Amino acid sequence: MTTTATPDWATELISLLDQQRRIYHDLGDLSRQQAALVSAGDAEPLLSLLGKRQQLIDQLTQLNGRIDPYKRDWPSLWAQLDRGDQFRIQQLIDQVQKLLDGIVEQDEKDRVALSAQRQHVSEELQQVRRGTAVNRAYGRPTAGPDNNRYSDYQG
Repeated sequence: MTTTATPDWATELISLLDQQRRIYHDLGDLSRQQAALVSAGDAEPLLSLLGKRQQLIDQLTQLNGRIDPYKRDWPSLWAQLDRGDQFRIQQLIDQVQKLLDGIVEQDEKDRVALSAQRQHVSEELQQVRRGTAVNRAYGRPTAGPDNNRYSDYQG
């Protein structure tokens, strides 16, 4: 039984895919934290967390640039791999896809929750505006030099 050595490019690709998987895992963790902050309506920590997410996304963008050359020649490269390397690479790709699907799903839930919160705040502001208008229409006139109720004309 002979075993073939993993080509250098395959070792590099596996390393890149593993880095990608770890970043998506970290993004998934932040996504769950984001959900808790959205639910609590905690804006400042949410903005900080979004900054951390952006840093990870920037890392992914750089990493994807390094993976792209492999994608261009994928059918040819895949054929050069032994079954063990094919299995490992497919496993990493599947894990990344599963993590990404979870992140996208959670982000959509957060988007819906934020939209509902924004709608609620908008409705509250409308009620405040209506209340202010009612107070102006039916409220007492404010005291001023032209409408003093009690004036001392005798001096």
